[in-house]
Amino acid sequence: MSPAPLTLADRLAAVRARLSAACVAAGRPVDSVRLLAASKTRDPVEIAALHALGQPLFGENRAQEIRDKVDVVNGLAQAADRPAPEWHFIGHLQTNKVKYVVGRVNLVHAVDRLDLAQALSERIARERAEGRALPDLGVLVEVNVSGEQSKGGVGPDGALALCAAVAALPGLALSGLMTMPPHTEDPADSRPFFAALAALAAQGRAAGLPLKELSMGMSGDFEHAVMEGSTMVRVGTDLFGPRG
Repeated sequence: MSPAPLTLADRLAAVRARLSAACVAAGRPVDSVRLLAASKTRDPVEIAALHALGQPLFGENRAQEIRDKVDVVNGLAQAADRPAPEWHFIGHLQTNKVKYVVGRVNLVHAVDRLDLAQALSERIARERAEGRALPDLGVLVEVNVSGEQSKGGVGPDGALALCAAVAALPGLALSGLMTMPPHTEDPADSRPFFAALAALAAQGRAAGLPLKELSMGMSGDFEHAVMEGSTMVRVGTDLFGPRG
């Protein structure tokens, strides 16, 4: 007899157990790293079901999916008398798509160029001028620590200058850094890239930049990211299961 398929609750419990164990192994409090459910291509009912199990934070990497899903999922939460989820944008964002993100997310993970930060700032200013009460938008600067041409992100040499420029823009709240290491067969091979990002953040903090958050680590390697100081890990399939 084949085993019963894992439920959403099973998957959430397993990922949380892994994350707690990683924090303990790193000598860190178990609540020092947040679990972000990467909900790319998942429908609002799936997302709402995971939210109902107590997962509060979700991330989308397509602006149109943010536009189409957030109000639906938030409405389902409201109908069930639950607080709405927290939403982050975790993908590459084009400047002409910032209108779909501003006002719907709390944090943008992958600001890798000044013109994108300026577009976000300008959109916030525009909506505030039209009477919408928007808080400052959290921003992470994406750093390409590996130097791979296929990866987005500013190079390490220019990252802190970009951070300073972003921090000066109205309507934005610089919060930290994000990176994606190269794909490797051995997850431990990602650790030097996580360490490099953590060192860069420490350098920035010493210069007065508010780089508290480190978004790094995914399903296969987040234990190594936690060892190097990650404050947020992004997990998709291990939470939702294989895509249909």
